[in-house]
Amino acid sequence: MHCLLVEDQRILLDLLGTMVKSFSEINILSKAESINSAKKKLEEPNMVDIAILDLYLPDGFCLDFAYKLVNKNPNIKLIILSGSAQEFICPEDLTGSVYGIIDKTDAFEALRHCLNNIVKPIHHTLTERQQVIYRLLGEGKTTKEIAKELGSALSTVETHRKAIAEKLKISGSEMIKRAALIRTFQGIN
Repeated sequence: MHCLLVEDQRILLDLLGTMVKSFSEINILSKAESINSAKKKLEEPNMVDIAILDLYLPDGFCLDFAYKLVNKNPNIKLIILSGSAQEFICPEDLTGSVYGIIDKTDAFEALRHCLNNIVKPIHHTLTERQQVIYRLLGEGKTTKEIAKELGSALSTVETHRKAIAEKLKISGSEMIKRAALIRTFQGIN
């Protein structure tokens, strides 16, 4: 999936970009600090599947840009960022495309929730035991520590780790990094 993130506050843009990258299903992330630079991203060959848009940018109102995105891809999913999200009224003709309206003060938790609903992260397909092991890996625990904590044989935990890596289609070291990143973002409120 291709995600376009448009936010004029550079720090927030970079932090949100890091969170979006934690979703392995999103393989292209384009970032822009203005509507004009976002329009240039639309010239790239890959169609945008998800757009996360700051409502007010120095060079315009993002809803006008949202209409262009929907015209280009009627199946696009939009997430709106605003410092006053509670006051936002979604235009009726965009309601089918807008999947979330996020107040910037709650941006991380709300964005993670919206993205989980849109992309259904692959780590959610793990079995219950695999999810526990994945979470413990994200806490920085070794295979030996996990086996001891779960009362399992070391070989059982190793087998689960291999199965998790295969399901996620990543190496063991990449799995540990991703589990830690997901744990970090889940802890941000």
